[in-house]
Amino acid sequence: MRHQLTFLWRLAGCKSASVLRTAITVLIASVLISGCMLRVAYEQLDWLTLWYADDYLDLSKPQKATAKAAIVELLDWHRTTQLPRYLQISNQLLEQIGKPMSPAFLECEFNEFVGVLDDSLLKVSPDIAALLESLGDAQVTHLSARLARENKEMESDYSGSSREERRRKQDKAIMRVFRRYVGRLDGTQEEMIRKATAEFHDLSAEWLQRRTQWQNEFRQLLDVRKTDPDFAARVTTLFVDQNQFDSPDYRRRVEENKVRAFAMIADVLGSLSDAQTRHLRKRLATDSADMAILIRRGANHPDAGEPAAPDRSALSRSGSMGSSVNSTEKYRTRCGAEERT
Repeated sequence: MRHQLTFLWRLAGCKSASVLRTAITVLIASVLISGCMLRVAYEQLDWLTLWYADDYLDLSKPQKATAKAAIVELLDWHRTTQLPRYLQISNQLLEQIGKPMSPAFLECEFNEFVGVLDDSLLKVSPDIAALLESLGDAQVTHLSARLARENKEMESDYSGSSREERRRKQDKAIMRVFRRYVGRLDGTQEEMIRKATAEFHDLSAEWLQRRTQWQNEFRQLLDVRKTDPDFAARVTTLFVDQNQFDSPDYRRRVEENKVRAFAMIADVLGSLSDAQTRHLRKRLATDSADMAILIRRGANHPDAGEPAAPDRSALSRSGSMGSSVNSTEKYRTRCGAEERT
């Protein structure tokens, strides 16, 4: 699942470079597109997130206790403020089943999804910065070694094979996600996907280079975790600013890939049989129902209150976040009724 999501995340030009972004992306997206019941999986996110953090950071018992408390608070906030946004996305897609879905509409819905993830990053970044600040030198060494092992796996997947081998893996990952939502694809639909991905720019080498550059910046930042008064703000900027290491040429090719990807998805959805359409409607309806149940459970929680919004002030003070910080509002404005027709 993790490699499937990474393929799709890279395809759309999103960052998976940071430990935090990878963890949140993989855990939340795994819940949203996994085969198990969404509400059951969501209820396990607390220990899954703690396990993921411990795998990277080798946490001590006090650090685990602190991290667990922060995770519980984050998930309460997420259930109350972010799940309704996921529910809106799911319902908007559900409303369009059986109608033409334009690439522009699909892009807007995807960007809404990314916007929710970024708001989660903004919310959790202060707690992550505090946890990173508490790390000892041995834990930083453990993290570096963990990332080095992961880099070797990534290099094997993305640069250690031919372009055709990478494209075949990508095609399989995309088809697997489609099958989860619409059932078995026919030969014509699979050919649609292969024909579209053949036109994608192969960004594997550049993506790996950006990942390495991000990690170098991250390691340098960890070196001053106990001495830099702006450490927390710098952590947030590093985690949330999605494009800071991108060249103009790379961004151009990413955007071209996105255009082709959303056109491909629209074409496949437009080709669904009646049985596939029923499968998709049932899957999205089940997801929406599960999210509604989770939201109601959160509202009935005895400690439920009015959660605070993510603090964007640290980012605005950094002066480097511009379009990334305000992306959620921009995408919500763009995803109007005219995009869904």
